Amino acid sequence: AHKSMRLKDYDVGPFIGLVVTIVCGTVLFSVQLREYYWNSYTIADSVYGSVSYLLTGFHGMHVVVGTIWLMVSLVRLWRGEFSSQRHFGFEACIWYWHFVDVVWVALWCLVYVWFGGWLYMWWFKMWDGDVY
Repeated sequence: AHKSMRLKDYDVGPFIGLVVTIVCGTVLFSVQLREYYWNSYTIADSVYGSVSYLLTGFHGMHVVVGTIWLMVSLVRLWRGEFSSQRHFGFEACIWYWHFVDVVWVALWCLVYVWFGGWLYMWWFKMWDGDVY
């Protein structure tokens, strides 16, 4: 969407890019809600549950804010408020989404890979349960 806008293609490219990104943000949040519903633990079960819900919940909140921001950018694009040189609001939205993406990679590694089982179980077996 950004590249199309910089190339002065205001007809198709930015609209398709924004709509696809809005759909992806909505799907990600829906999957997170589904995960919360089907989790075998709650926020009150353990430290892992508390930290997991806190971190993924804050991330989900940022996904919702970013999706709303994308929707506002789509409306502004539709109304012709962006040009190839003047679209800082859209660029700020892109920067925000890149931040949310990087945070998600770190959260996934921390919550799902390390504490969620794979690496944690390997580490636990390596030390035969005697961490200290």
